[in-house]
Amino acid sequence: MSHHNHNNTTWKQYDLVGWKSVVVLFLLLLIPAAVTVAQSGGFSGAFTRMGFGPRGMAMGNALGTVTQEGVYAHYNPALAAGATGNQIDFSTALMSFDRSLNAVNATFSLPPVAGLNVGLLNANVNDIDGRTASGYHTDYLSTHEYQLFAAFGINASSRISLGATVKLHLANFYEDISNATGAGFDLGMVVRPAGTWRIGFAVQDIITEYTWNTTALYGAQGGRNRNDPFPTRFRFSTSYFFTEWDLLLSSEFEIQQQSAEYRRRQVASGSIPPQNTSITEEVTTNSRQFRIGAAWAAHERITLRGGWEIMDLDFMEETSKISTGFSVHLPYDALRPSVDYAFIREPLGIAGIHVLALRLYL
Repeated sequence: MSHHNHNNTTWKQYDLVGWKSVVVLFLLLLIPAAVTVAQSGGFSGAFTRMGFGPRGMAMGNALGTVTQEGVYAHYNPALAAGATGNQIDFSTALMSFDRSLNAVNATFSLPPVAGLNVGLLNANVNDIDGRTASGYHTDYLSTHEYQLFAAFGINASSRISLGATVKLHLANFYEDISNATGAGFDLGMVVRPAGTWRIGFAVQDIITEYTWNTTALYGAQGGRNRNDPFPTRFRFSTSYFFTEWDLLLSSEFEIQQQSAEYRRRQVASGSIPPQNTSITEEVTTNSRQFRIGAAWAAHERITLRGGWEIMDLDFMEETSKISTGFSVHLPYDALRPSVDYAFIREPLGIAGIHVLALRLYL
């Protein structure tokens, strides 16, 4: 087995016929999704849906059942059960438009059948041009968002892993508005039906939302408490590792359920003088996403990756992202360091993201 299997997972050889391999690759394309679909975008917590570190992002974020690349319960809490040591990752993304994305990931083995994964995700936008309603410049603003999560996973049997994640959120959008806070949780499962074939399911961002108050900015008359929910995510994943070629293929289908408040004003009839009233309605929509990724141990010290992510299947051209990357596994027994890199082409080619990470075993 090549150096690219750092979690020391032992895979048995299975002689699966060719058509089964094809089923693994395209299984998720056949999952029915009889839902109402609308274009996604503009919902709370977008930074948490961009990916986590260069290994996952290089593979199109199709990591819902993958442990060969390390343990990243950000994609499915059941993956925490695969922790076999103290893995730690530090990653940062170099982005255009004054954005940054940073992550820390740590795993802890809990013998004999469990594991813990703790992570911190941070996103920032700087040098936002603040202006008055008349268009005059006031100041340069910035936003800062954080997600802290702890995922616990357990191997319920030799074929099934279960997991749960607790998440805490904090966001600072403007100095005159109270920090937005929130909490939520994920549930996940990974099934090992045969050999190195994996099937997974996760429900993420359950009852997750930002809660904040604008009274300090707009006063008692104009300010109010706001609750901005994160989209609830239903993720169906599968992967297969071709042991003889050191080749990993994975794919994922996701349904996001999004809800938001819609406020409209109307003039009340029959009143003199006319009175303006505000009506608030809740609108719920859905979007479908698809991801596919691959990783190949080209050499004992080098792993190559590629991926394709579609963030809305009804708007493929506008939401499609291509990614690629690699890892260099340094020849040191102490800490077994790896340097990871990913490049992601953002939708419509408007910009590129460079993601770098250092991974160690303590």
